[in-house]
Amino acid sequence: MQKLTYNINNGRTMEIVQRQHDGTALIITRDSNGEDEANIRDNEAFIPAGDMVMLIDFYRYIKRNDIQHDFINPGGKNHK
Repeated sequence: MQKLTYNINNGRTMEIVQRQHDGTALIITRDSNGEDEANIRDNEAFIPAGDMVMLIDFYRYIKRNDIQHDFINPGGKNHK
């Protein structure tokens, strides 16, 4: 099992868990007490491997080409 962990706002944490190579990624958020937050719907909690690759490729494309994107690169110089 592979896991990425991040601190997010309000003392919460986010984990991205992948159980096998090229497998679906599961997003888990925990509150400041370490309890799982149960408000994530399945269609938001699970990211298929192909979608995860596309997300990373999209992020890299925006950054590499300094494209203005409100979420990823708000100060980008290039507008599409």
